[in-house]
Amino acid sequence: MKRLPLFLSLIVLFALTGCSKKSTNSEQTDEGTIREFIFDSDWFKLTNHFEGEAVSDSGDTSTTAGKVLCDTLTVLWGRKITDHPDPQVTIEITGDSAFVSWTINTVGWFHIIKWVSSDSSHWVHIKKPLSETANLYAIFKRRGEVNLPHRGWELNKISGAEGTSDSVCTVEILSINIQSSSYDTTITNPLELFDITDVLTFETGEEVKITVETTGEPAKLFLHVFTHLWPWHFRIPFQKEEGGTFIGTWKVQRIPAVKFAVFDLLRHETIYDDSYPYDSNGWLFPYLVKSTVSN
Repeated sequence: MKRLPLFLSLIVLFALTGCSKKSTNSEQTDEGTIREFIFDSDWFKLTNHFEGEAVSDSGDTSTTAGKVLCDTLTVLWGRKITDHPDPQVTIEITGDSAFVSWTINTVGWFHIIKWVSSDSSHWVHIKKPLSETANLYAIFKRRGEVNLPHRGWELNKISGAEGTSDSVCTVEILSINIQSSSYDTTITNPLELFDITDVLTFETGEEVKITVETTGEPAKLFLHVFTHLWPWHFRIPFQKEEGGTFIGTWKVQRIPAVKFAVFDLLRHETIYDDSYPYDSNGWLFPYLVKSTVSN
């Protein structure tokens, strides 16, 4: 892999050390330190990336249910997360390595707002119970003494994450191909561990073409990305091709940081059938945005 430029190395270093808090508590354990890192670090922010107000299923985040909508816009949807009960973090320490398995449970509501055209045309609001489980894995390495930040532990490897609906799950992502000026790579396992220095890294504003293969059930696919500026959350729709193929394009954000991208596959009936349960499969990936300014 090519050597990381200085500014990007600093971003990775910050992510490795978190807030760089020194372990002044002599009773703090290695496991407790790693657990604290996990809940504070941007590399593990799975809990922020599925929620969003009800917006057009076309992906237009500028249109909300509180605005006057055109006649052709018939369905809006969004998630409202109410809780993450009992996150399960398993940490196994062997010598200078710590192996982490993290399971996040998410509960809430899937909101649908649709326009019913009839003699008395009106908006209808439907709430479906939402429950899903996501998994992520990581490896920490001890690089220093216990008086150093995080007792000398640093994040070494991490996986993406996969989330599935708990009620029913009939849809499945099989692979994601990413093409840009930096990459032409295909991911077939979101839970495969990789060195964090090999994390997907894009320049600000870089255009990315994405091809997603699925098992072909009737579904809609969206990419969720998140920014530090309003409107905070962008939902990018994919174009359905033959079979289970979806194609979309994305321009990377313009603020350098550690980010998460969420590929969100929803069974068609989840959005368009009032009685069908919440049915989804999501792949989540950390990535870095770097500045195009030369050092």
